Amino acid sequence: MEEDFMDDGALWAKLILIAILTSINAFFASAEMAMVSVNNNKIKEMAEEGDKRAKTLLDISEDQTRFLSTIQVAITLAGFFSSGSAATSISKVFGEFLRGYGIPYGGTVAFILVTLALSYITLVFGELVPKRIALQNSEKVALKSSGAIAFASKIFYPFVKLLSVSTVIVLKIMGKYSEDVEEKISEEELKSYIKVSTQQGVINSAGEEMIVNIMDFDDKLAYEIMTPRTSIYMLDYDEFTTETITEVLKMGYSRMPVYRENTDNILGTVYIKDLFVEYAKNDYESINLDNCIKSPYYVPETKKIDMLLKELQASKNYVAILIDEYGGFSGMVTVEDIVEEIVGEIEDEYDKEDHSVEKIGENEYIVDGSMDIEDINDALGLSLYSENHETISGLIIEKLGFIPDEKQKKKLSVKAGGCILTELAVAEKRIMKASIKVIPEEQEEAKREYKEFNS
Repeated sequence: MEEDFMDDGALWAKLILIAILTSINAFFASAEMAMVSVNNNKIKEMAEEGDKRAKTLLDISEDQTRFLSTIQVAITLAGFFSSGSAATSISKVFGEFLRGYGIPYGGTVAFILVTLALSYITLVFGELVPKRIALQNSEKVALKSSGAIAFASKIFYPFVKLLSVSTVIVLKIMGKYSEDVEEKISEEELKSYIKVSTQQGVINSAGEEMIVNIMDFDDKLAYEIMTPRTSIYMLDYDEFTTETITEVLKMGYSRMPVYRENTDNILGTVYIKDLFVEYAKNDYESINLDNCIKSPYYVPETKKIDMLLKELQASKNYVAILIDEYGGFSGMVTVEDIVEEIVGEIEDEYDKEDHSVEKIGENEYIVDGSMDIEDINDALGLSLYSENHETISGLIIEKLGFIPDEKQKKKLSVKAGGCILTELAVAEKRIMKASIKVIPEEQEEAKREYKEFNS
């Protein structure tokens, strides 16, 4: 009887120990979440006003590597001792209980069940719940835990240092060590922290978008942001006259490439203001186009845009002419295009307000031929799709089976995705404008076909 009491006492002691270790795990997990999501500007203000906890919190945040290492060491030790306690005592008692009912392999079954139960308890009560609470009360939790974290940082410093030295030794043995390499947070983790900061009001949504754009900036290639050659208004050197200026004004472009004989032979680019300056110099009677053409700056279309921006700045060029792998002209990128990848759309005096989708009647719309099919689906709630094309122009041509003649008077229509698509304007072998008439009673069938296409 006394032995059973002793066993019960030891078991309860182990359960209490596991509860304490889980609480320690929860404390450090909540402290980590709170400190990475807290509004640093507000903490700085509090520190300047003399708040000691805020000063401690700022000191901790100055050495993020040590702070995060301390958290990881504490959580790892808590989990290790918690698992050890469960494995040695609780699983043993539970195993004997199962064997008492004649369950085969009672010890093994008990070990697995206890491990699963402990994992569940640790995840819910030691990670998820405390982190959610910390996220909702980041400032309060961060300030309250700052003293304990600072103390733990000093206590665990030898362990953190030992782990750091051990890591360096292993890397040296593997031949992978470099003094230039520092511990870095992954890009996805950083984006996650930025998202949390936005939710907490540390930065606004525009700031979040800009930061993410900067992070993605060095991964983008020139062809991803270029204006393709089929969408560029180009000047024919041999056909240029003073009357061309009127046409240029109607198009509303500020910079245009100039070609000779064929569109792959780019002589350079002209700026509309330079054309008018030259026109004025000659008393509005003639223009010497050679005086306005700026030498082309050729780059491969696969060049990264961060390098391209540096090159354009160094060479004092504003426009880059992109060349494909076969040496042909594939498109054009301006400094403005590159900067817009960070700050968003910039409109100048020559930019026109975008009217990509215009409602003209009940269930009837006019769209630009170059508009992506998915963008139209998003804007109008449709289920259009194409196996071979991305734009509405390509879809109509695919359904027609040929490219419409720009001189034909009769407008051609096709049926797709529960809609009637009609070409309205054709130029340069492309449909520039199209109308979409939605047939409401056919939308359910269109959605089913769209779902099958994407499955």
